[in-house]
Amino acid sequence: MLHLVVPPRSSAVLALTAMSDSVDYRVAGPADADSLVSLASAFRQYLQQEEPSDAVLRQNFPRVLADPNAQFVLAEESGVALGYVQLRYRQSVWVGGWEAELEDVFVVDAARGRGVGRQLLEFALDRARQRGCVAVGLNTNERNAGAVTFYECHGFKAGRARWDGGRQIWFVRSL
Repeated sequence: MLHLVVPPRSSAVLALTAMSDSVDYRVAGPADADSLVSLASAFRQYLQQEEPSDAVLRQNFPRVLADPNAQFVLAEESGVALGYVQLRYRQSVWVGGWEAELEDVFVVDAARGRGVGRQLLEFALDRARQRGCVAVGLNTNERNAGAVTFYECHGFKAGRARWDGGRQIWFVRSL
């Protein structure tokens, strides 16, 4: 069941026990920074990465939450944060209008298999449509078979960053 909850509220990632069938999906606000840090920390652990630290995440989330071209969609149940999607909006010459990028899509292990990821994705796609986006893109590793299958099942196609079945590589340089 999809619920739109307008006022942002803070919640923490807690042990998921005796969960009901009611999950709320909403755009996160500044009061949700702690929940988003907890979720991003869990995502970092899932990716087996050491950085960014929780301290850096605590510094960065308020900045991104204040960016008018960024949004976080939060899933929670009874005040427990279950997952999030980060959206970035930009004008694109490649698609001829506004484009959204799904920068992060994450659901905690205990909530997987319940449709939370699907509902988060659908809510995020609705937000992109409301912003006038004509396309939505994302980046994932070709070895992440679960993610590739998930995105393909939801209408995503390998795009301009994949040629001849090769892996997608995103280059980064610190300045």
